[in-house]
Amino acid sequence: MTSLKCSAHNCCYNKNSLCSRGAINVEGAEARYADDTACESFRDQEECAVKNSADSCCGCETVNIDCKAHNCTYNEHCKCTAASINVSGDNAHRCCDTKCDTFSCEC
Repeated sequence: MTSLKCSAHNCCYNKNSLCSRGAINVEGAEARYADDTACESFRDQEECAVKNSADSCCGCETVNIDCKAHNCTYNEHCKCTAASINVSGDNAHRCCDTKCDTFSCEC
């Protein structure tokens, strides 16, 4: 599993910059830059409040990461192999407002 820090504080899974979801999906099949990626698992706090689906447990330091960013150095068979990653999205309200800062194009 990969160590994850997350600055998408508007995400209902964000607990003190850690993720309470247990696993995330990073999208960006044709990504060449970090800005071309996104945390597909992001859910706005308001969305979770309406659906009452927010996870109330603590954030985890490590999570499983399914990665669709095929050009990333750390993508091995759609799994992230980086020791740690940072997902950013300080003012995110949608998944496309986030990105995987650790993305490194092998192109």
